Amino acid sequence: MRRAFALIAVLMASSQAAADSAPNAMLGTWAKDGKCSLPSERLVVTPTTVAMGEGKPAAIVFYTHEVSGRPTFRWAVQGEVANVQYVEPDTLAFYGLGWGMGGPTAAYRRCGP
Repeated sequence: MRRAFALIAVLMASSQAAADSAPNAMLGTWAKDGKCSLPSERLVVTPTTVAMGEGKPAAIVFYTHEVSGRPTFRWAVQGEVANVQYVEPDTLAFYGLGWGMGGPTAAYRRCGP
């Protein structure tokens, strides 16, 4: 039993150690399908949080090359599988079912300049 707890602690520490700084390209306000005028369709990314729609900000962790060599962030909540990946200039792909569970479930485009 102690070994299981030790293994979990090591895995958690190693996954946290792999986190990177937030890439500037992913920061800012984005909107699903480019609908920037609708607050319910927005995604606001800061170096430590993401807020979807009109919801409260949630803690996130960035990875520079976790998936397909592209900047990615995941929710910091244990068990959350959704992630967001920077796929091209001014586009974020939202994988609501997690990586490897089909294609992105939404595309977000940058709002403003």
